Amino acid sequence: HTSHSGQSTAIGLATHSVFTHMGILEKRKDGWVVLEAIGPVRATPLAEWTRRGRGGRYAVYRRPLDTAQTKAILRKGHALAGRPYDIFFDFDNNAIYCSELAWLAYGAAGIAPGRVQTVSQLHVGFGARKLIKARAGRDPDCAGIDAEACYVRIMNRKLITPLAIAQDPDFRQIYSNYPF
Repeated sequence: HTSHSGQSTAIGLATHSVFTHMGILEKRKDGWVVLEAIGPVRATPLAEWTRRGRGGRYAVYRRPLDTAQTKAILRKGHALAGRPYDIFFDFDNNAIYCSELAWLAYGAAGIAPGRVQTVSQLHVGFGARKLIKARAGRDPDCAGIDAEACYVRIMNRKLITPLAIAQDPDFRQIYSNYPF
């Protein structure tokens, strides 16, 4: 969906997409939930998750999976529950961001969803640069280096975006209430 968060605008501009937050749908006896990284990684009821998005809009993408793959994905997603949110979008730490959660969970089933990119491959305009610079001083990868070296290091960081996963040719959109 399209998040209301401050970083959502930067993500949307950097990816040229309305998809700025994502999770993994899980059907439970009491209804659908979304496994998401939003603070700690947790399961959120789908109705609550959609209300948090702009205009209640969201899209659902599905990829054919066998039972073992589905179980592996959900097992890994649940194993990551409680992990803090990763404001640095770094694969190499204990914290998790939304599309990283999906990437790691699908990886447990032997699937690499989407295309991993570097930050420099995104459209890093003013909004994203401002966010990067504001967080750079707290970025563990930048300890002991100057601001310019830190910026270069961050621009070379690998990440996965909600759009990259949505564009994976093995995933098909099965629902959307976006007007396009």
